[in-house]
Amino acid sequence: MVISPPIQIANIGIADSVLLMVLALVVFGPRRLPEIGRKIGKLMYEFRKASNDFKFQMEEELRNTEEAEKRKTLEAQQAEDHKKLMELVEDARKKDEEASAGGAAPAEATPAPATEIVTPASESSSDLEVSSEDSYLRIQPPSTGEPVQAARPGSVADAANAMADLDAANNSVKKEADPEGNSKGPEPEVNHG
Repeated sequence: MVISPPIQIANIGIADSVLLMVLALVVFGPRRLPEIGRKIGKLMYEFRKASNDFKFQMEEELRNTEEAEKRKTLEAQQAEDHKKLMELVEDARKKDEEASAGGAAPAEATPAPATEIVTPASESSSDLEVSSEDSYLRIQPPSTGEPVQAARPGSVADAANAMADLDAANNSVKKEADPEGNSKGPEPEVNHG
């Protein structure tokens, strides 16, 4: 058996690097050496930047695929939970039908599922009654707990209240100006045409 020689890793020492610097100085000259150093530095910067961008893109793609897999498993879990919930609702309906068909009230009430499935009923506008009190927000102060009616900003009731306040203020000003209540009416306009 022949033993192959071990592979040695290239190791540049101080003596080798000094020899390379002297050789570069002789070949390129002292004037062009700084330019070449800057170009090599720029190339190294570009290479590192490209490798970092590539690494970032790969990590981003891995993250996106992991999120997609998590979303798929979550959707599958939600679909499975929904299916189980529908089965529970159907079982509860069957038990209620059996109990009502037997004529006796169910001995034990079945617990309601954790989430209720609400289907919107088509109701006409005549079926819905909304009083004027329900159309406003109710604010309850923490000290008394009494309901306080608050008008929506810009609503008709808000404008009517503002007009009533303005009329009351005008009436009080008129009473102060003419305490006897003699109203002269508006003064006629004179046209000096």
